[in-house]
Amino acid sequence: MSHIIRTVTSCTILAINRTSSRTLRTVLPVHVRTIFSSSAIGLDNFKLAREQYVSHHSPSIDGFKKRFLDSVNKPDAQIFTEDLRNMIMSADSDEEIDAVIQALRKYNSNKLKFTEYHFGSPIMRLLYIRNKPDLAMKLFMDESLKNIFNDSGSALILLNKLVEDKRYDDAIKIFEYGMQRGFSTTSGRAYPTDAVILVVEALYRQNTKQSLAKAKELVTKIIERDADINPRTAAMIALLAIQQNESSFAMEIIGALRSPNLTTIQNIRV
Repeated sequence: MSHIIRTVTSCTILAINRTSSRTLRTVLPVHVRTIFSSSAIGLDNFKLAREQYVSHHSPSIDGFKKRFLDSVNKPDAQIFTEDLRNMIMSADSDEEIDAVIQALRKYNSNKLKFTEYHFGSPIMRLLYIRNKPDLAMKLFMDESLKNIFNDSGSALILLNKLVEDKRYDDAIKIFEYGMQRGFSTTSGRAYPTDAVILVVEALYRQNTKQSLAKAKELVTKIIERDADINPRTAAMIALLAIQQNESSFAMEIIGALRSPNLTTIQNIRV
């Protein structure tokens, strides 16, 4: 997939040597490309848009922020879509980010909305660049905000941050929560492909019997709901299975692929 650009090399991953005796042999290092780039998840454009907004509105931005903070603290004040969007583009301090979250809650509780702007991904990008993954997790798992953060983009951005920070348990927790709640996807898939890649990345990095068991459960659910799995997802699960001495399952999942053309998969099947 073109969106995945970071390459992580595992130095001693086992590959399957399909000889007549079906023994395992360490034949070569396998390259697994993982984690989405800042460009792929919209961070670069988001940062640029924020810089342009602040530059363009610099004469009036302090006054706007003051009015916004005042409106958040007024119980009866209405939060307008454009004001919240502009605050996301300019929030810098912890106080301002807290005001964005308070405004988001007020906005979400407002029954009268004139637009259907989706705030999930922009909020997640803001918390990503401000290095606030704990707050992002809290919001994602807040049932009162489920209609804002149930989109696949919000999940992808948060999962990418958690995997990047090596918070694998948290990444798995977020994905499992999303599975239970349900993802909103434009593709119609029950489990968004990019988010699946990242949670499998987390399971692969854990490299335990328990993580393999979770990966097996996930594969079963994906096949039941979406009919097929992504080749890169299958490759990482197969490599995890090999490292946990379950080469038969590795071959089973590779054999189930419709288009097993990925280089990593070809290496596994040597």
